[in-house]
Amino acid sequence: MLERDFYDTLLKYNWRHCKIIVAVSGGVDSMVLLALMHKAKANFSHSPQGLAGFDFVAAHCNFQLRGPDSDADAQMVADFCHQNNIPLHNIAFETQKIIEEQGGNVQIVARKLRYDWFETLRNQLGYDCIATAHHRQDSVETLLMNFFTGTGIAGLHGILPEQKRIIRPLLSASKEALRAFAEEQGIPWREDASNQKTDYLRNKLRLSLIPAIESVFPQAVQHLYQNTLRFGEVEQLYRQSIERYRKKLLEKRGKDLYIPLRKLIHCRPLATITYELLRPYGLTSQQLKEALQLIHSDSGRYINMGQYRLIKNRDFFIITEQAEQNSTHILIEPHTRQVTCAHFHLHISETDSLPRPAHISSNDAYIEKRLLQYPLILRPWKEGDYCYPFGMGMKKKKVKKMLIDLKMPIHEKEKVWVIESNKKIVWLCGIRADERFRVRPQSKEIVHLHIEPLNP
Repeated sequence: MLERDFYDTLLKYNWRHCKIIVAVSGGVDSMVLLALMHKAKANFSHSPQGLAGFDFVAAHCNFQLRGPDSDADAQMVADFCHQNNIPLHNIAFETQKIIEEQGGNVQIVARKLRYDWFETLRNQLGYDCIATAHHRQDSVETLLMNFFTGTGIAGLHGILPEQKRIIRPLLSASKEALRAFAEEQGIPWREDASNQKTDYLRNKLRLSLIPAIESVFPQAVQHLYQNTLRFGEVEQLYRQSIERYRKKLLEKRGKDLYIPLRKLIHCRPLATITYELLRPYGLTSQQLKEALQLIHSDSGRYINMGQYRLIKNRDFFIITEQAEQNSTHILIEPHTRQVTCAHFHLHISETDSLPRPAHISSNDAYIEKRLLQYPLILRPWKEGDYCYPFGMGMKKKKVKKMLIDLKMPIHEKEKVWVIESNKKIVWLCGIRADERFRVRPQSKEIVHLHIEPLNP
């Protein structure tokens, strides 16, 4: 039964034409996987149809954490491969030394070492995938760990049969079936004594919790495994639904994303949809309540989500990258012709006449040269800044009030810079020049300032 199911799995997932690296630890699960791969290659090569391209090699990692036992595992795998003419690649890691030098958890470090090496080996050999010996109980243990730690629906499918370059041909098999097959076929294996320790969470589930559950529900592992298959299908439907909401609600404007709140508040279930829309940009489950409250908050409030911020701006949520933190003051000397700040290039030139008003854009300013005192300073605007906006008859106005009147979102306000001369603002860059520096009709020495936005 196990052998037939294994062949069916190779066919079902179209692994029959693959070149596969088999990860072999020396435990019963991986040794059975290795033996089944060996049988499959022999059977397929003699079948009338054949399986062009099917091939495999074994790969063993010695982490040198259990002294002679680790070496004995490696030797047993080498002997089995030699007896059955199976190509073997192996490597020994100084795991404890790596942990002492770099820190980290033993399990996490060992996992990274082996999977990094498997992937390197796969690339060197030009193989398609890496097969591991995860079985039904492994998947159930993963389901329970995810369920109890609150990973959401994505964690309820347990271990997937195929994930990027990793395949798991034994996932539907029970631990009992694997052990029985090994005993029946005389397949050698070695027990890892650390599997009986309850130092690790997975071992606690395996040795304590699952047996307790099975004492009440004898078929619990089988039923939970069947649930993982159904949950996997439910997740597909869930993802398809969320993707429809993404297309409906996320609107890209330049580098930012806008979510219309009038549409969002009519979505049901609101909390789940809001979380899934924002989760890819760093929103945590702990911040969800705050995000829902932000819907009804004042304009300008925001939530930090790591690399991004979620800003409430009138009838929209705006998802934008965090503001530049290393902005500084830039000096402009009389001979300076170009400078670059966080958000734009500033080009500086001189002319003897003004263009027609229709040809002047908001990215241009024309300044009376004789009124400037160098060096000029290009800097971000700050609280307390004021100017005399051009065209307002020398009426003083705070920059903050100007930006509010323009209904500028908070993340756009942070991109506004000013040029000042002797502590007087010359130009609110890209917005308005100061009346005190306007060009007179008789002027022949005029400074032309032009900004070119970065990544518009």
